[in-house]
Amino acid sequence: MTIKLAVFDLDHTLLLTGSRITPEAAAAVKALVADGLDVALASARLDESMAVVNEAIGVPLTRISYNGALTKLADGTVVHEVGFEVTPELARALAALTVVDDHGQGAIDVYTDDGRWLAFGNPEAIAREEHDTWCVADTHAPVATAEDLAGLRCRKILCEGPDAHIGELEAAVAAIDGLNLTHSGMGLHDIWPVTSGKGNALKALCEHLGLAPDEVIACGDSATDVPMLTFAGTSIGVQPCAPAVTEVATHLVTGAGQDELFQTVRLLAGLPTS
Repeated sequence: MTIKLAVFDLDHTLLLTGSRITPEAAAAVKALVADGLDVALASARLDESMAVVNEAIGVPLTRISYNGALTKLADGTVVHEVGFEVTPELARALAALTVVDDHGQGAIDVYTDDGRWLAFGNPEAIAREEHDTWCVADTHAPVATAEDLAGLRCRKILCEGPDAHIGELEAAVAAIDGLNLTHSGMGLHDIWPVTSGKGNALKALCEHLGLAPDEVIACGDSATDVPMLTFAGTSIGVQPCAPAVTEVATHLVTGAGQDELFQTVRLLAGLPTS
């Protein structure tokens, strides 16, 4: 089948974390669209952060954000949306991360169903996340209480904290059906519903567009990209990448946002190459 849709992870696939997409990579993505290939972006980032990348590319694109909890078409139509509610037990474990104790202080970034970013805890960690996403949290609080968090409807929660408290958090998440806790590097952990994920989001998008997996090429580098790489009929792992990506990707390239990635997509999609 002809490739009709290309899906790109952002961090360490199209760009390096904390860095903007390069003009060359942005132009390469825009050229794919100009040559008739539909393009979607997929990331654990909040949608507002993904919009910054999309604006740099210069053409509206479908965006799969919050690690698959929200999928919006280029025209803004929502085709897939999932979330979860913070239980009292999970709220207590999250709040404990933000308390200053002998182990230090962690931080939590709560991304709610209504699009808010609520930040609690270590101000340096929050400032780093704001820098890396080019966005500013809607609220900042030095600590969180269980009462602040219980009952919130969320798309994703990003956690950073001492190992002594992460164990308590893992136990709280494990006690809730339908939730995942995954390590996303540099001491960061994501809490997200099992019904999200980039693979489920891509499947929902393809069902909406009437596309078969063989008509899709997916590109990524991390373990959270594996479900969408597996779903797509053709996949590109961007090295350096997680071992699981190397195992499932049908093709491998080196370097985020490099010409080799875009030339490989073009070759596999039957588009002109340079």
